[in-house]
Amino acid sequence: MRRHVQVLEVVAEHQPIGIGRISDVTGMEWHKVRYSLRVLEEGGIIRPSKKGAVLTEDAPARISKISRRLSELNREFEDISKRYQSLARKLEEG
Repeated sequence: MRRHVQVLEVVAEHQPIGIGRISDVTGMEWHKVRYSLRVLEEGGIIRPSKKGAVLTEDAPARISKISRRLSELNREFEDISKRYQSLARKLEEG
């Protein structure tokens, strides 16, 4: 997921941009860049063009939706972590 975000950031900054240039900018191997581009394309965030990858018109809305969902998940994980920490303390105390 982190790699996909890195590729997305590069596309957003340099669009249109090809696999080779993304590889140069990120230091990632071509096959990893290609896979990330495919994932982002399947998610409707980028699309291919004759000059390279570009963001779709829906990209801002899709990125915002993903960001909100990640924030929700983060809150849920924090709650679960606190509950486990509390349980661990209780069990350690006997």
